[in-house]
Amino acid sequence: MYSTLRSEILSRLPRDFKFQSQNDCYLQKGICPSCGESELYTHKQNPWILRCGRLNRCAHELHIKEVYPDLFNSWSERFPSEQNLNTGVISNPNAAADAYLQMGRGIKISQIKGWYQQSSYYCGKRQIGTATVKFTLSNGTTWERFIDQPERFGKMKAYFSGSYQGHWWQPPDFDFASFEDSNELWITEGIFDALSLLQIDIPAVSVMSCNNFPEHDLARLKAKLSNQPLPTLVFAFDRGKAGESFILKFVKRARLLGWQVTAALPPEAKVPLDWNDLLQRERLTQERLSEYRHYGQLLIAPDAKSKGILMYQKTGEYEFPFEFKKCMYWFKFNAEKYNKSSESDEEPLAALKDASNIQLLCLCHPQALYFQENPHSDESWYYFQIDFPYGLTVKKTFTGAQISSSGEFKRRLSSVAGGAIFEGSTLQLNRWFRDHLYQIKQVKVIDFIGYSHEHKSYVFGNVAVQDGVLYPINEEDYFVIKRICLKSLNPIPVAPNYDLTQLRPDFFHYLYQAYSAQGIIILAFWLGSYFAEQCRDMFGAYPFLELVGEPGTGKSTLIELMWKLSGRNKHEGVDPLKSSKAGLSRNLAQVANLPVVLIEADWGDSNAGAGSNFNWDQFKTAYNGRAVRSTGNKNHQNDTNEPLFKGALVISQNAPICASKAILERIIHIFTDRTNFTTESRAASDTLKRWPIEELSGFIIKAVLKESEILTLIEKRQPELEKWLREDPIINNDRISLNHGLLCALVEALRFVVDITPTQIAQAHEQLKAMAIERTHTCGTDHPMLQEFWEVYDFLEGENGCVVNHSRDPKFIAINLNQFSEEATVRKQKLPLLNELKVLLKDSKLHKFIGRKPVNSAVNNRLNKLHPNLGKPSTVKCWVFQSTSTK
Repeated sequence: MYSTLRSEILSRLPRDFKFQSQNDCYLQKGICPSCGESELYTHKQNPWILRCGRLNRCAHELHIKEVYPDLFNSWSERFPSEQNLNTGVISNPNAAADAYLQMGRGIKISQIKGWYQQSSYYCGKRQIGTATVKFTLSNGTTWERFIDQPERFGKMKAYFSGSYQGHWWQPPDFDFASFEDSNELWITEGIFDALSLLQIDIPAVSVMSCNNFPEHDLARLKAKLSNQPLPTLVFAFDRGKAGESFILKFVKRARLLGWQVTAALPPEAKVPLDWNDLLQRERLTQERLSEYRHYGQLLIAPDAKSKGILMYQKTGEYEFPFEFKKCMYWFKFNAEKYNKSSESDEEPLAALKDASNIQLLCLCHPQALYFQENPHSDESWYYFQIDFPYGLTVKKTFTGAQISSSGEFKRRLSSVAGGAIFEGSTLQLNRWFRDHLYQIKQVKVIDFIGYSHEHKSYVFGNVAVQDGVLYPINEEDYFVIKRICLKSLNPIPVAPNYDLTQLRPDFFHYLYQAYSAQGIIILAFWLGSYFAEQCRDMFGAYPFLELVGEPGTGKSTLIELMWKLSGRNKHEGVDPLKSSKAGLSRNLAQVANLPVVLIEADWGDSNAGAGSNFNWDQFKTAYNGRAVRSTGNKNHQNDTNEPLFKGALVISQNAPICASKAILERIIHIFTDRTNFTTESRAASDTLKRWPIEELSGFIIKAVLKESEILTLIEKRQPELEKWLREDPIINNDRISLNHGLLCALVEALRFVVDITPTQIAQAHEQLKAMAIERTHTCGTDHPMLQEFWEVYDFLEGENGCVVNHSRDPKFIAINLNQFSEEATVRKQKLPLLNELKVLLKDSKLHKFIGRKPVNSAVNNRLNKLHPNLGKPSTVKCWVFQSTSTK
């Protein structure tokens, strides 16, 4: 191993795996990531493989490339070609390619000198380049494997120049006759697989793709060996649906062409291994080839009984379940019958067939792909793939109870996979799952969509992102992010288009044309919502956004556009007044680093009692990312469920919200009207409405790929911009300056994802400063319900007074709330609910609250004089306030 690389690996291993012992040869007693025991070890001189010493109970192993992929993805940077400054001659033009093959692929390059060369590739669309390892096929077509951070190119990991259909790659001057001890020719998918087999003296070629039948090169080989025995072709593709299906097709096709044919397969594993993986794990040896040939023979067995007999011959077991052509079977061997057939001089194979019986258990193939558990709810499931012979595939979950008996399994299977009937016994079912569930793969699950703070990863419906790297969802519906298997159980359809070549950033031009600086601020808030958890880590909070204004001013268009930018189509928000408390709580817990939009909550203001169970103050804790609601778990314990709020809150309605000062301070308030509407702005808004999500949803991907740069800018600029806002003496509220300073920083961060000009940034900054001043004024006034109360008070008192103010001293106001409500009803004035007023009146700013006390009533004194028979009491208990004006 290269000394510098070895030093870096050895410096990390003790820290990451807690190795407790080491000597000149080994690092020992490390923590196994699979079983958690202190049995992990590796060679100290060549630490390529980490192995668990619990061979019977775990036997987990990791290649060092899986552990530290960052050390194996920039080969030309780590191993640059050196040029002589005097002569201009490059001393080793293949330096990076050599290192990649030797350390990245485990190939002994001394055996393959001249078979490859180092080259380069540049992608014009992405404007990125990479060094490559270049191979030439038998027909002159070249294939180049990217070796510098290939994940940057998405699914494209290599580049062909020319067509390879019907041809294969073979070593230069390949001569089958030189392999004197072999009568086989192995045909693999990838070049590195073929090179791996050649390392152990197995003749091998690569067809580059499992769907490429090498008819031209097979014909050429047959002609070349016209006077010699033809080799047996061994189709040795990768495990999986594609590789195995093409092995079956090509075996038939090759036999029709007159070839002797068989197959070989790598062993089954949690993470599929190819031949090159086996070479690097020291498991590709001559001794193990018979095992791999056996797997291939099982695949190409002509019928179910033949496959069962092959398995019996390998294991010696008399009864066992097995799969054949996507159906479940049970094999049973009758030893007594076989002995009688043998005694009658019957052929051994015929006797074996007579003594073997198979039973059809089910006309489908149910297999547990992995085990998934939600640690927060203590629920777990097995995730199954159910394949039918005619091509249908169903993926569903089964609980432990549903696979524990044949009756439960039969009911669940028939309900999720139409036409699937299990006809076996519980004993047969248990035997099937005993083999399939042992050491089953574990997948971590989250019950929300968006950013997982625990795993430092963004998880969407179709792609995950971590540290600027994309991880598309695999065929088994989860993400493999470095060493973590992760999936989201939340069904919210957030599925952004991660092909950034389809992103059209010119939407920003139309957004600015339609909404000016307000559009920039809303886009900045939405960008910040993708990093709400990180912002709360840095500043302790992330603000709310309130978007209000007249109907028809584009609020819904704006929000739907923001959702398209985030990968969610045809969605605006949730009406909290139509939702139950449990429903609203679940909506708040469904996302992380994504907005939760509450819409039309103001209709309850004009509908008596509609909003009685809804109060904006319940969201105060969401500002800091804490739980909004607590519920008790359904058990006999005293534990509770308090899901943290991980997203960003957006409020969209026609009227400003009525809430306490504490809520108003947490809000970035934007009011929309028709003042600045023009023909051009309407046209721009109409264009945004029609914009397809495929050309917009890459915005969120582009943003989270720039996570590091955006967070660095925010952390630096927010304190500076908050200080700039505080220079205005009016802005003296800490929350308001924090929130608007953060939005100012996010406006600047937009430059990482759209083409925003300095003028537009300055305009948005000035708008935010004006908004901060306005918000400071708003928080310095009474609650809207109090304002309404004092307006009714002024109306009832009129010019003469002494209608609801019981105080005889003009410096004070004394109000009996019940008499006040009665008088308001007579005069047809609407009042807020008294129980809500009693909470708010204590914080009155217009007239300062003094206390509740008995007052010698001027109102009752006046009424008694006018109507002596009324007999109103002279003393009334009142709410007393200090008047700000003297009549």
